[in-house]
Amino acid sequence: MFETITGGISFGKDIFQFLQFLKGIVGTDIISAYFRYDATKVEGDSDIEVELHKSENDEVFWFNVKPKDAYVFVRFPLNSAGCEEEIGTLSENPLPNPNYWRWVQSARSGTIVGGNSSNLNAQVDFVVVGYKPKAVIKYLTSKS
Repeated sequence: MFETITGGISFGKDIFQFLQFLKGIVGTDIISAYFRYDATKVEGDSDIEVELHKSENDEVFWFNVKPKDAYVFVRFPLNSAGCEEEIGTLSENPLPNPNYWRWVQSARSGTIVGGNSSNLNAQVDFVVVGYKPKAVIKYLTSKS
Protein backbone atom coordinates (compact mmCIF):
# COMPACT_ATOMS: atom_id res chain seq x y z
CA MET A 1 0.00 0.00 0.00
CA PHE A 2 2.77 2.42 0.86
CA GLU A 3 6.20 3.38 -0.36
CA THR A 4 8.28 5.71 1.76
CA ILE A 5 9.79 9.13 1.61
CA THR A 6 11.98 10.11 4.55
CA GLY A 7 11.34 13.57 5.89
CA GLY A 8 13.28 15.29 8.62
CA ILE A 9 10.81 17.38 10.50
CA SER A 10 12.00 19.50 13.36
CA PHE A 11 9.37 20.19 15.96
CA GLY A 12 9.97 21.75 19.33
CA LYS A 13 10.04 25.48 19.80
CA ASP A 14 8.53 26.31 16.38
CA ILE A 15 5.48 24.06 16.75
CA PHE A 16 4.73 25.36 20.23
CA GLN A 17 5.01 28.96 19.03
CA PHE A 18 2.59 28.12 16.23
CA LEU A 19 0.15 26.49 18.67
CA GLN A 20 0.33 29.53 20.97
CA PHE A 21 -0.44 31.72 17.96
CA LEU A 22 -3.45 29.57 17.04
CA LYS A 23 -4.70 29.55 20.61
CA GLY A 24 -4.77 33.35 20.55
CA ILE A 25 -7.05 33.54 17.51
CA VAL A 26 -10.72 33.78 18.43
CA GLY A 27 -12.83 31.21 16.60
CA THR A 28 -9.96 28.88 15.73
CA ASP A 29 -11.70 25.91 17.35
CA ILE A 30 -8.56 24.02 18.25
CA ILE A 31 -9.00 20.34 19.04
CA SER A 32 -6.31 17.93 20.22
CA ALA A 33 -5.69 14.37 21.35
CA TYR A 34 -2.87 12.24 22.75
CA PHE A 35 -2.12 8.82 21.21
CA ARG A 36 0.13 5.89 22.04
CA TYR A 37 2.57 4.59 19.41
CA ASP A 38 -0.03 2.03 18.27
CA ALA A 39 -2.72 4.72 17.61
CA THR A 40 -4.59 4.01 20.85
CA LYS A 41 -6.11 7.27 22.09
CA VAL A 42 -5.07 8.09 25.66
CA GLU A 43 -7.13 11.24 26.01
CA GLY A 44 -8.41 14.20 24.06
CA ASP A 45 -11.11 15.34 21.71
CA SER A 46 -13.47 12.62 20.49
CA ASP A 47 -13.54 14.22 17.01
CA ILE A 48 -9.92 13.21 16.35
CA GLU A 49 -9.48 9.66 15.13
CA VAL A 50 -6.17 8.16 14.02
CA GLU A 51 -6.31 5.19 11.69
CA LEU A 52 -3.62 2.51 11.74
CA HIS A 53 -2.60 0.81 8.48
CA LYS A 54 -0.59 -2.38 8.91
CA SER A 55 1.70 -3.92 6.32
CA GLU A 56 2.68 -7.55 5.80
CA ASN A 57 5.08 -7.06 8.73
CA ASP A 58 3.25 -6.24 12.00
CA GLU A 59 6.13 -3.98 13.07
CA VAL A 60 5.73 -1.75 10.00
CA PHE A 61 2.59 0.37 10.07
CA TRP A 62 1.33 3.80 9.04
CA PHE A 63 -0.96 6.40 10.58
CA ASN A 64 -3.39 8.92 9.22
CA VAL A 65 -5.86 11.25 10.89
CA LYS A 66 -9.39 10.62 9.72
CA PRO A 67 -10.47 13.78 7.85
CA LYS A 68 -12.87 16.15 9.59
CA ASP A 69 -14.64 18.97 7.75
CA ALA A 70 -12.83 22.31 7.80
CA TYR A 71 -9.94 21.05 9.98
CA VAL A 72 -6.26 20.70 9.20
CA PHE A 73 -4.22 18.45 11.47
CA VAL A 74 -0.63 18.67 12.63
CA ARG A 75 1.07 15.95 14.60
CA PHE A 76 4.16 15.82 16.70
CA PRO A 77 5.97 13.03 18.51
CA LEU A 78 6.36 13.31 22.27
CA ASN A 79 9.81 11.75 22.35
CA SER A 80 11.40 11.81 18.94
CA ALA A 81 15.01 11.49 20.07
CA GLY A 82 16.73 9.33 17.48
CA CYS A 83 13.65 9.15 15.24
CA GLU A 84 12.73 10.39 11.78
CA GLU A 85 9.32 10.75 10.23
CA GLU A 86 8.55 9.00 6.96
CA ILE A 87 5.59 9.98 4.83
CA GLY A 88 3.79 7.44 2.70
CA THR A 89 2.87 7.16 -0.92
CA LEU A 90 -0.41 5.46 -1.71
CA SER A 91 -0.12 2.78 -4.37
CA GLU A 92 -2.66 4.51 -6.63
CA ASN A 93 -0.81 7.87 -6.55
CA PRO A 94 2.97 8.24 -7.05
CA LEU A 95 3.13 11.57 -5.18
CA PRO A 96 4.07 11.42 -1.49
CA ASN A 97 1.10 12.10 0.79
CA PRO A 98 1.99 13.73 4.13
CA ASN A 99 -1.38 12.67 5.55
CA TYR A 100 0.14 9.17 5.96
CA TRP A 101 3.17 8.88 8.20
CA ARG A 102 5.19 6.81 10.65
CA TRP A 103 8.25 7.29 12.84
CA VAL A 104 11.35 5.12 12.42
CA GLN A 105 14.80 5.00 13.93
CA SER A 106 17.15 7.63 12.49
CA ALA A 107 19.53 6.35 9.86
CA ARG A 108 23.13 6.09 11.04
CA SER A 109 25.41 8.75 9.64
CA GLY A 110 27.07 7.53 6.47
CA THR A 111 24.54 4.75 5.93
CA ILE A 112 22.81 4.62 2.58
CA VAL A 113 19.16 3.78 3.13
CA GLY A 114 17.14 2.10 0.41
CA GLY A 115 13.67 3.17 -0.66
CA ASN A 116 11.87 0.29 1.03
CA SER A 117 9.93 0.10 4.28
CA SER A 118 12.11 -2.42 6.04
CA ASN A 119 12.79 -0.16 9.02
CA LEU A 120 10.53 -1.06 11.92
CA ASN A 121 8.34 1.56 13.52
CA ALA A 122 9.68 3.38 16.57
CA GLN A 123 7.48 3.31 19.67
CA VAL A 124 6.71 7.02 19.75
CA ASP A 125 3.62 8.45 21.42
CA PHE A 126 2.25 11.55 19.72
CA VAL A 127 -0.20 14.43 19.88
CA VAL A 128 -2.50 15.53 17.06
CA VAL A 129 -3.79 19.11 16.94
CA GLY A 130 -6.56 20.24 14.61
CA TYR A 131 -7.45 23.80 13.67
CA LYS A 132 -9.53 25.63 11.08
CA PRO A 133 -7.39 27.45 8.49
CA LYS A 134 -10.37 29.71 7.70
CA ALA A 135 -10.06 31.29 11.17
CA VAL A 136 -6.32 31.87 10.68
CA ILE A 137 -6.85 33.46 7.25
CA LYS A 138 -9.63 35.66 8.62
CA TYR A 139 -7.35 36.77 11.47
CA LEU A 140 -4.38 37.48 9.19
CA THR A 141 -6.37 39.37 6.57
CA SER A 142 -8.69 41.39 8.84
CA LYS A 143 -8.05 45.11 8.97
CA SER A 144 -7.35 46.56 12.39
